Amino acid sequence: MNAEASVDIAPIGVVRKGSETESDLYVDERWIAGLRGLEPGSRIDVLYWMHRLGPTDRQRLEVHPRGDQSRPLQGVFSLRSPMRPNPIGVSRVDVLAVDGARLRVGGLDAEDGSPILDIKSAFREPKAKALVDIWGRMHDGIMRKLEAQFGHRMLYDLLYRPVRAAGREAARERLADAAAIGRRIMGIEALWDIRGRVVEETADRFVREVTVCPWSGLTPLTCRYFAWWMEGFVEGSNADFAYRLKKLIPGGARTCVWHIERAVCGGPVQN
Repeated sequence: MNAEASVDIAPIGVVRKGSETESDLYVDERWIAGLRGLEPGSRIDVLYWMHRLGPTDRQRLEVHPRGDQSRPLQGVFSLRSPMRPNPIGVSRVDVLAVDGARLRVGGLDAEDGSPILDIKSAFREPKAKALVDIWGRMHDGIMRKLEAQFGHRMLYDLLYRPVRAAGREAARERLADAAAIGRRIMGIEALWDIRGRVVEETADRFVREVTVCPWSGLTPLTCRYFAWWMEGFVEGSNADFAYRLKKLIPGGARTCVWHIERAVCGGPVQN
């Protein structure tokens, strides 16, 4: 390079960790106009400064992938390691709530106090949607044929029971009420790029409307699996509550509604 361009970067806000799965992004008031258009369900990329790395960490150019000493050293530019000359972290997250200059997000891996460098709308690959829709039509036909030939009982015994058991096993801790369980599930949904809004949130009842789901083209198979797994997860988190998928619009529509409320009776979800 014959000349180096100057770099002038200043933080636009700071990260505050609210829980293991949720964080608050506090944006400086002078940048608040830049948040216009963001709403619950928006998908964003958060760029932040990994402020806890020291000068020595920033000089390391080779590391063992994921800290596994049995794996050979690799250059930091070929990995997502935090060790790098400019420790800029990037995390794709869901916006859960917008309150003035504060964004609540799910799935951010930044440390508390990390300076926020930028916020960008997450790019979506349009070809992925077409592929999902094709697979969705295939799975839809498979489910209809299975039910027509073997009946709903076969699906219940061979699919529903083990999937629900897996969800129950994944619940590692007891959650106090419907709101706590619902927020935990939203964190799980964020990992699968599922977005939406909270319709109702109390200790006894939590209602969630999903408005963006890249997997909904795989109905009914994927939606049933997800609902069955969540039934088990809720039961394992607190047996006083039950998960139900209440509305599922067929044909790859992007809207569904699920809720958590006091348990009444068990049984497979009907889509």
